Amino acid sequence: MRQVVRIPVSDVVTARIRRAILDGVLAPGSRVRQEELAHRLGVSRAPIREALAFLEREGLVKTERWRGTIVTPLDAGFIAEIYDFRSAIDAYVASVLAARGDFDPTPFRALVAEGLAAVTSGDLPRLIDVDSRFHIGLYKAVGNGLLVEVMQAQWRHIRRAMAATLSTSGYPKRVWHEHGAIVEAIARGQVKRASHLAHAHTANARTILVNSLTQSASGARAVEGDRPTSRRARTKPLSTPKAGDFEPIDPAVRTL
Repeated sequence: MRQVVRIPVSDVVTARIRRAILDGVLAPGSRVRQEELAHRLGVSRAPIREALAFLEREGLVKTERWRGTIVTPLDAGFIAEIYDFRSAIDAYVASVLAARGDFDPTPFRALVAEGLAAVTSGDLPRLIDVDSRFHIGLYKAVGNGLLVEVMQAQWRHIRRAMAATLSTSGYPKRVWHEHGAIVEAIARGQVKRASHLAHAHTANARTILVNSLTQSASGARAVEGDRPTSRRARTKPLSTPKAGDFEPIDPAVRTL
């Protein structure tokens, strides 16, 4: 008899909400309403509370006195530090793969094609997913387990940042042309060029993202300064999940 693996509904709910945050469906700074999520996912509020408590420990949501639970805003300084670290790692990875001579560019060329197709269709979640697979694929190609472990731990924050950078007009297409150039430099064994392109690619993303976050923070402070200080003004939600962003959890799972 086939053994049935039972997954707690709170784990499924946590995974759904986490994915929505990482893909930008639940935007940084947006209000997270338990009743709204429960309705979208077709579950009670109990697993929603459990999920949000777990995600708060991960740093993806936080609770504020006046606004309740919100998606943790992206901090420009913290993201800049991550991208500075990543630019050094990505340059190292590209140089190692280019010097080794056994790099297979085929799967990465396929990812570049898939990424360009996602740009054409305007599918942001798919763009983020393919971008993640591209870079994590390069890390894995090096064959250093510690490198992969360290970078995957940071990718939760990087993935959230991607949602912001890939929303910049005209930038997504540029991203995939840069990816393609990195792959070809590695495939041709051009160590210095591969390293330079990888470093520049991440540095470009850092500049765009940090500028965007800084401007957003300045705008938010300006708006906040014009608002009345009443509790009603402070609790106004920034955004809510759109219909269709969450599919109801399968009834078979809800009974577990």
